[in-house]
Amino acid sequence: MDSQPDFRLLFEESPDILLVLLPDTPRYTMVAATSARWRATHTAPDTLGRGLFEVFPDNPDDPSATGTSNLRASLERVLKTRQPDTMPVQKYDIRRHDGSFEVKYWSPKNLPVLSGSGEVLYILHRVEDVTALVRASEQGEQLRDRQSAMEREVIQRSHELAVALGEVREANAKLAELDVAKTAFFSNISHEFRTPLTLMLGSLEDELGERGQPLPPTRLERIEIAHRNGLRLLKLVNALLDFARIEAGRMQAHYQPTNLSELTAELASSFDSATERMGLTLTIDCPHLPEAVYVDCEMWEKIVLNLISNAFKHTFQGGIVVRLAWLDGTAQLTVEDSGVGIAAEEIPRLFERFHRVRGAASRTHEGSGIGLSLVRELVQLHSGSIRVESELGRGSRFIVTLKTGSAHLPADQLGKSDHGATAGRTAAAHVREALSWLPAASDTTVTEAVPENAGSRPCILLADDNVDMRRHIARLLRRSYEVLVVPDGEAALETALSTPPDLVLSDVMMPRLDGFGLLKALRADERTRQLPVILLSARAGEEAAVEGLDAGADDYLVKPFSARELLARVRAHLELARQRRELERELEKRVQARTAEVARLTRVLQLLSGINTALVRIQDRDQVMAEACRLARGVGGYSLSMVALVNPTTRLARPVAWSGYEFLAHPEREFPIADRDEADSSLMGRVIRTGEAVLCEDVASTSYVIDGRDELIAAGVHSLACLPLKVDSTPVGAFLFGTRRNDIISRDELVLLEEVSANLSFALQYLDKQDAVQFLSYFEPLTGLAKRALFCERLNRLLRGGAESLPCLAVTVFDIAHLAVINDSLGRHTGDRLLQCVADRLKARFPDTEQLGHLGGGTFVCVNALDERAAVEGHRLHEDITRLFAQRFSVDGREILAEIKCGVAYYPKDGQEPN
Repeated sequence: MDSQPDFRLLFEESPDILLVLLPDTPRYTMVAATSARWRATHTAPDTLGRGLFEVFPDNPDDPSATGTSNLRASLERVLKTRQPDTMPVQKYDIRRHDGSFEVKYWSPKNLPVLSGSGEVLYILHRVEDVTALVRASEQGEQLRDRQSAMEREVIQRSHELAVALGEVREANAKLAELDVAKTAFFSNISHEFRTPLTLMLGSLEDELGERGQPLPPTRLERIEIAHRNGLRLLKLVNALLDFARIEAGRMQAHYQPTNLSELTAELASSFDSATERMGLTLTIDCPHLPEAVYVDCEMWEKIVLNLISNAFKHTFQGGIVVRLAWLDGTAQLTVEDSGVGIAAEEIPRLFERFHRVRGAASRTHEGSGIGLSLVRELVQLHSGSIRVESELGRGSRFIVTLKTGSAHLPADQLGKSDHGATAGRTAAAHVREALSWLPAASDTTVTEAVPENAGSRPCILLADDNVDMRRHIARLLRRSYEVLVVPDGEAALETALSTPPDLVLSDVMMPRLDGFGLLKALRADERTRQLPVILLSARAGEEAAVEGLDAGADDYLVKPFSARELLARVRAHLELARQRRELERELEKRVQARTAEVARLTRVLQLLSGINTALVRIQDRDQVMAEACRLARGVGGYSLSMVALVNPTTRLARPVAWSGYEFLAHPEREFPIADRDEADSSLMGRVIRTGEAVLCEDVASTSYVIDGRDELIAAGVHSLACLPLKVDSTPVGAFLFGTRRNDIISRDELVLLEEVSANLSFALQYLDKQDAVQFLSYFEPLTGLAKRALFCERLNRLLRGGAESLPCLAVTVFDIAHLAVINDSLGRHTGDRLLQCVADRLKARFPDTEQLGHLGGGTFVCVNALDERAAVEGHRLHEDITRLFAQRFSVDGREILAEIKCGVAYYPKDGQEPN
């Protein structure tokens, strides 16, 4: 017994449903299968060697069937990736022996079998028949054993929950450690920030207070910007330090009896100028209270200023009311505004740290999100309470309630009254920040001198809600560009749509419409879709930059940035935009030119169709030529056309039909046809003598064009194409086409015009209408080869010649295999183009086209005369034709290998009848 296992037998007897395919897309020839496959698909081994989709098509009675296309797509993915491809469950019906289709559901997987070099040798198509399972699912049988499965899932989920709880406990412990470390970090870093800020602000205030040598306006503006933003930074640092102290339990308040009415009124009045400049009213109603209230004055200052600043930020009309009242033995502060209000679902989270109300209209999108949270913490340190009442679109009311007396406060933190407490640097920082939110009239004015020879400069739209940032960037850009400045995304969008700039420079965090919203709106509008957009943001890091670029921004610049970096990026994107516009204009010109060329080629095709119709309808030769010239102008769009025929006796060419020659006095004048190149100065004469088409792209630059060249140039004729008219391969005349207005006849157009001249050549030989119809019926228009009837007539003519003149004939018939599959898979157009490519290759091999015929479909025939060694030469002929098909055909960008089936018959050995 042979010890080597029979692997083929093992494969074929495998219980799996397996099919082995060749990677010969689009055919996918079946080369092996298991017995289980034959049984599952009602097929047999005799289908091996056929294409997969030829044997297993879609169910024609199911218009929604997608099995074939889905399977083909999976096989294409395997060939492309060389990786297995698992398909979802497919409905792929199987044809029974009686021709009907059986509904089937399959779970397929396609696996590549690779060579040592990684090439795909085979594709293993494996499926599981899940029809019963699918039907059971449809009928509700999946409910069986549902309860036991749910019980197992509950046990599994319980185990997973126990593990998760352990992980949560461990994570909470780590978070507690991190929280302590974070608090310490905030405390330390805030202290470190305060020292350099104190030195910076002190130096800046000294400069601003200098009276002996006043600063120039430009330098004064820069120092004021630095001072304002230094105060803002100090405010943020103080808020972080306060939070760190509160979390660490080290916030030491010093409560003292305070005239709360006087202190509150003084703090509120700091906003007088800001509200007045914004057109708002500020009402301060702080009557004298019956007794002093114990508060920490610095904390109370932060409470009042934060609440008023928040009201100012979200109020655009109406006013702000600051009211202090004595109510049931408590002091109650109310800060009320007529602003945008707060949605009901946002109120519970309003005092959470770092929480910001999404979508709320405000004067600026800047802010840390800790103001109201800090207010609540400071109020609670006073054993007080804070609440908010708000209605969306109608304003908000913040109410702070403090207890009177000192019994509720720590005794060791009580102190004496300090009548000198006044609003200090903190109030100035809040007010200066509020003033920065006001729209500045100087934003849109040019602050830099513009050179007289600047000419037309690129326009940049700048959107940022921080007035100092707007002024700083605008000052940098206005040295080289026109700058339009707006305070938010909504204004930027309106400006961009009404006056499209060359580039948009936008902050990300802005009120009304942020940078991402602006970017999305610009990309959605056809007028601004290609506009370069650079986003500015304080969010650093790769993730933030990737988010901006993914959203469609052209660039992402992180604050703080240098002036050189900003200008370099703006300059680069303006240059890229300019180059893109030039390329688009060039592409548009090319598209227009190509469109015009396609339109002209289409007109030539219509001209060809019109001439074919005329050949059947008109019997007189001169009338056919006249109709061809008329169609050349009326349908083909040519400015002029002429047909000239040769008198064989006189060797003079006489125009027999023309159109568009009104500028010539005698267009019918004959002209001679020279016998040599050097003796011929006529374009039509050269074509008639040589039998070759000639294209003259520019009449004015070619001296030997045609008789009457000067008249043609004066009439504006620019381009000429002349094509021969032949009878039995002998030139007997020429067909001339001309264009005006700088139109040039292309090479592609010349190819179609050659078809026109070929049809007119036919008209010269077959002038009788019946003969014309018969002639058209003899030729296959797709390949230009004889059909069966004409080929048999030619073959019969050879056979009648007898054995004396024709010792032996070999007739080779070959058929393109699987042409129907190619038509179904790649489209009928691809199949037709393949037939044309096959015919072109045959004509190149056998120049005498009377040897060739196209019998329909993918079947071609060739006849050759042989000597006595018919079998030997016939075998060589068979090999010769086979080699013609060994190379792939390039069809519309696809490489197609056309397999053929070939057979040879010999005369007189195999018979004497042409059929």
